[in-house]
Amino acid sequence: MSLQMRDRVATLSGVLTVDEVEPLVAWLRATRGASVNLRECTHLHTGAFQALLCFRPKVSAAPRDPFLAAHVFPWLTSTRPPPMMKTGGDS
Repeated sequence: MSLQMRDRVATLSGVLTVDEVEPLVAWLRATRGASVNLRECTHLHTGAFQALLCFRPKVSAAPRDPFLAAHVFPWLTSTRPPPMMKTGGDS
């Protein structure tokens, strides 16, 4: 299973699917001082990403995955959204 929830730390590893979003949200809602370990996470379902943005748990370990580290982690650890990246030609 890619979601393991303990007293105050949820560990997300591998691919977090839509099936794990609801348990994650319930745990985040019920857990004061929650934190998440993303070290071994390689993919977050968008619902899980939205839940993390909504509840803003502390991130206890940054993801090793290059995409998550560069594009998701900054959103989860900032009080302001990171600047949007340019993706190509401007009109």
